[in-house]
Amino acid sequence: MPVKSGSKLSVAEIGERFRELTLLMYTTSVPLDELRERVYPYLAPDVEFIDPWIRARGAGKFRVGLLGFHCAFRFDFDIFQLNVSMNERGDGGRVLVDGVMNLRQLRVYTYPLRTLLVYDFVMTKGGEGFEITRQEEMWSFGDMIQNAPLIGTWYEGFRFVSGYFFAGFFWLSCVVATRIPWSKQFQRS
Repeated sequence: MPVKSGSKLSVAEIGERFRELTLLMYTTSVPLDELRERVYPYLAPDVEFIDPWIRARGAGKFRVGLLGFHCAFRFDFDIFQLNVSMNERGDGGRVLVDGVMNLRQLRVYTYPLRTLLVYDFVMTKGGEGFEITRQEEMWSFGDMIQNAPLIGTWYEGFRFVSGYFFAGFFWLSCVVATRIPWSKQFQRS
């Protein structure tokens, strides 16, 4: 979405840019030249990337990781919600993206992975642009197990039984805490 020169980006425009950037970065069918042209300009020189397996700092590492991700895997991304929060000074902020990364490595199976992305950014060019200073990708190991073929069915059964176990455990804890005189000294008012 082009912005007129001299006009500051609105929160809605920032949100739309992050929607585009997310889809570019997480749809691995996007050509590498398009990533270079449309994503690289938004990366701060010391941008940091964090996920459950990786912590890397620097635009060079980020670029290599982004291109390598596109070369090694077949993914796309479904965005369910996206929120932009500006900091109090209005010179930067944070974007939260809630969605699902769909690994399509096998033509017969799509492996969905619920993902939260958090981008930190600073405004540049007097508010006409921004740079991403940090991107964190979060996903649950529980979701990874649940969506795995065969293992996922076993895991879902385990979680079902665990639900009953913990409901009983918490009920018993309340009985002990509220009915046994010596335990009342540990209660909070």
